[in-house]
Amino acid sequence: MAASALTFVGIDLAWAGRNPSGICWLEGSSPDQLRCTRLEAVVRSTQDLAGELSAVEGAVVTAIDAPLLYSPERWVEREIARRFARYKASAHQAHHAVRQGYTAGIDLAVALEQRGFTLDPTPLLHCDRGGRFAVEVYPHTVHIRLFGLAQRLLYKKGRVADRQRGMLEYQGYLRTLIQREAPGVLESDAVSSALSAETAQAARGAALKRLDDTLDGLTCALTAWLIWKQPERWEMIGDLSGYIVAPRATDA
Repeated sequence: MAASALTFVGIDLAWAGRNPSGICWLEGSSPDQLRCTRLEAVVRSTQDLAGELSAVEGAVVTAIDAPLLYSPERWVEREIARRFARYKASAHQAHHAVRQGYTAGIDLAVALEQRGFTLDPTPLLHCDRGGRFAVEVYPHTVHIRLFGLAQRLLYKKGRVADRQRGMLEYQGYLRTLIQREAPGVLESDAVSSALSAETAQAARGAALKRLDDTLDGLTCALTAWLIWKQPERWEMIGDLSGYIVAPRATDA
């Protein structure tokens, strides 16, 4: 009997629907088999994304960089800021986003839950490997703890040259992580392009933002894979009022 299909999706979700989201799909069940079948930065509505994900056969783990669960009691961003202050990393406040009407992550979570996805990461973190999950992640926590950084990567803001320098660092760390954890992913032409130094050095304006989204989407997909592969290395920070799944600290 053929092995059940396994799909790991990463989404760097745009908070405004008119903007592109970074989207990456990985398929396979072992480090040698895992392949990238989609990597792009495109405009997608939450309903389109939910429809695409629900159409996948077999187990699915989707890691999304956007607030998924929200209530006025959500406190996870404060805890992220406390734990990662020394790395100069903090997450955007979901309360602020919701007040401004940016609810794309919440809308996507509702649409996915209606289609049978589990938003609570607890079963996944306790080795449930057969379900359909959507979990919230934050790339800076992944970078800091899996790349062993002293501070967050500086690729989001600033002068073009400074952002390009941050992108080059980001590409190098990602390439090393993929070589260690899922080398077959590097066979993808789209991944090769996204990790190319020439791509970062040539990027300006919209192309620079597109590379930012693409690399974050790839990071989220790798996060989905690694949570499924080694759940004991991950933790839920927060609770069901709002949480972020992050790598466990190894220097505690």
